[in-house]
Amino acid sequence: MARLSIVGYVYVLEIGASSVMQVGDNVTTALDTNVFAVQREVPIYYGNEGSFKAYPFYQRPIPTPQPPEPFTMCVDNLGSYIRVRGIKILGVGSTSVLQIGSNRVIGSEARIKNIRQFVTDKPGPHGQQTFIKLGSEDVIGDVLPAIKPPPGL
Repeated sequence: MARLSIVGYVYVLEIGASSVMQVGDNVTTALDTNVFAVQREVPIYYGNEGSFKAYPFYQRPIPTPQPPEPFTMCVDNLGSYIRVRGIKILGVGSTSVLQIGSNRVIGSEARIKNIRQFVTDKPGPHGQQTFIKLGSEDVIGDVLPAIKPPPGL
């Protein structure tokens, strides 16, 4: 039994790549995102990079989650509508759906590969720790003073 969705307001700040905001009934939604990003400290690109075939996880089938055991579900739709005062959403992420209304099938897939290549093992000076001096202009946000240990420890 389909029901009517009554929503007072919807506020969405951002909808990401390959995402959908669907208002109303829908039968099928299929989403897909493949991302391959290379970030280098020295911007040299060879022209033959970025093939999804070079990385096996792009070809592997995505497993379908299965319930751990069989279950019985009983739905009792009391009334012919769903009423919501309002919806506030900061963001609908990549390959996601915000659905208001009935939907039969939603498919989603996101495969992301980020490669960061630096000239050194990691950015920044080696063998150094970073400290923040309290009360200096370098402090951003609320930084609590360090708690001194009790004497004798």
